[in-house]
Amino acid sequence: MSKQTGKIPTNIITGFLGVGKTTAIQQLLKQKPAGEVWGILVNEFGQIGIDGTLLSAFSGTLGESEEHIVVKEVPGGCLCCVAGLPMKMGLNMLISKAKPDRILIEPTGLGHLQKVIADLSGEFYRDVLDLKATICLVDPAHLNDAQYFENNHFQDQISLADVLVANKTEHLNSEDKDCFMDFSHQLSPAKQSVLWTHHGDLSIDTLTLPLDDLRRSQHLSAHLKHSHSHHHQQAQVELVIDPRFERNHGNGQGLFSYGWIFNQHQIFNLMALATLLEPLEVVRLKAAIKTEQGCFAINSVNGECDFMPISELDTSKIEIISMIELPWQQLEVALCDSLLPT
Repeated sequence: MSKQTGKIPTNIITGFLGVGKTTAIQQLLKQKPAGEVWGILVNEFGQIGIDGTLLSAFSGTLGESEEHIVVKEVPGGCLCCVAGLPMKMGLNMLISKAKPDRILIEPTGLGHLQKVIADLSGEFYRDVLDLKATICLVDPAHLNDAQYFENNHFQDQISLADVLVANKTEHLNSEDKDCFMDFSHQLSPAKQSVLWTHHGDLSIDTLTLPLDDLRRSQHLSAHLKHSHSHHHQQAQVELVIDPRFERNHGNGQGLFSYGWIFNQHQIFNLMALATLLEPLEVVRLKAAIKTEQGCFAINSVNGECDFMPISELDTSKIEIISMIELPWQQLEVALCDSLLPT
């Protein structure tokens, strides 16, 4: 909490699906001053809350007590849905439970960032939160992909960001870098900071930069006439309970989400699961799984699948987001075939 204002410094970490927001928050948590309490509010398009699970598991590897890093999830779409009630309830519970010195908010890559910023800087939170710079992560390769570049949410995130971060840069060449820098320098009003990084490696100093209210008002004026194109399509959700798992199958905003939460007794064969998941070509695949070789986080974007050991889990969670409807019944059978006998 700021000693000068008595308010909680708060940053929004935004960016499109799969750009590395959760990894960036993990990198920032590594730099958290000892003894400070940080609250993390996470929202994703899917229904089962993988990011919050991964952040909680990651925080367990830092040697900090659970009271020093408190994660609250708001699964199922957009923080601004239902007049912002899910976000406000989650944020209020986070503030009440954790009494944090700092808050990081990771909204869905498909959310209405303008509305989220407006809610957080409005009358209800004006005396509680010290809203700092909005930080947007971008994969520079997406600037050449119409699927991303022409998306309203992608454009809004870049427009509203105070700090623009080129992430996932380890495989890019100098031409890609020049293209991104030229693009970022043409943005008006100019960004407070434009960064070039990989693996979400942000400095904690980035969190201290201020929010630019002028940027928000200019963005709103420029986009009012297009407000109808920003209408949020409420996701359609189906919930199925099986003795082995709970399945959430939803769609909305041109995407399909498939999520499974397996009961605590189910253990995966790691190699069998990796063989199943690695070939999948989807927008995003995230998982936190219990296997015979320990617990792992799985993160796959555009066909690149990473496995990382994490601390103990109560249950396994798998979530897939795709731009096309998948043969999920076959996938579900194959997932269950990857389980060890109980």
